[in-house]
Amino acid sequence: MAKNEVNPDNFIELWIDEKYEVIYRNCSEDFKKMIAFDHFINLARSFNEDVEKYTLFVSTESLRETKQFVWIDDKKEKAISVSFNKKNHIVSLYLKPFSEGESSDSILTKNHYNMPINSQWYVFWGGTNEFINYHYELENQRYAYDLVKVNRGSTFNHKGLRNKDYYAFDQEIVAPFDGTVVNIQDGIKDNVPGLFNKEKPAGNFIIIKHANQEYSMIAHLKRNSIMVAEGDSVSKGQFIAKCGNSGNSSEPHIHYQIMNTHDFERAKSIRIQFTFEEPIKGDYVLENDKVMIDKFDERFDKIESSSFFLDLFLVLRKAIVQFFT
Repeated sequence: MAKNEVNPDNFIELWIDEKYEVIYRNCSEDFKKMIAFDHFINLARSFNEDVEKYTLFVSTESLRETKQFVWIDDKKEKAISVSFNKKNHIVSLYLKPFSEGESSDSILTKNHYNMPINSQWYVFWGGTNEFINYHYELENQRYAYDLVKVNRGSTFNHKGLRNKDYYAFDQEIVAPFDGTVVNIQDGIKDNVPGLFNKEKPAGNFIIIKHANQEYSMIAHLKRNSIMVAEGDSVSKGQFIAKCGNSGNSSEPHIHYQIMNTHDFERAKSIRIQFTFEEPIKGDYVLENDKVMIDKFDERFDKIESSSFFLDLFLVLRKAIVQFFT
């Protein structure tokens, strides 16, 4: 190993040893443009103060040929999230306070659900912590999933300037469980990729009431694609709509969650008990199964808009914009 090489295996050792210059040199040029070296050093020293060791908390793979690693300190008060690309360059690094999972993590839906799809999709956000699920800090969508479709390592064909370039657009969406449709929003225009509708953040959506007072919501549907009406009974796997790019969405995808009421703005999201092993960010899924994929060969060309987060570090972190503002 080269003397100044940084990789997931030695990063945390270098961090504890305050080898910040070595780490900074290994950061991508985009990262360096966002935070100057002196500022990086000052923030790192401040964050690292009084920490004796860090332990790996979670690691995931993404489509960008990147791997994300999250370490937490010995007191479980601080977290470091670092993403490495294929060449082990650091493409994102941010620090923030760490908190244990919410008590609601132990409360599962009483019903066993499928994903609302009938083909293979990719989990872009999903899981029980904020590092793999952007929704987690918001009670009304804590256990939500964002799904996109991928073909040959990309979410789109051609230049991705039109909705029809995206593999998710116009794909069939199905009922995840038996129930009754209780709320529908339709008629909202699909966005041009990269633009957003913050006035109607959920876009076109369907809410279905299931047994045990549980409600599913599927959002960002294609305009005029909804095949059911309020009051209709639906069966698990029934075709109900098509994926769109409506609402506060930067490209075609679906948002899926289970909650305790039909009022999604005031609801509490419930952790989904699936008919198969619970998927998380980075997994490929079918309606009732996870799919093993060689993620090393997948390429993440463009999926979402850039957003800025300032916790203790200012970093570039790419994410599909969620529908709640």
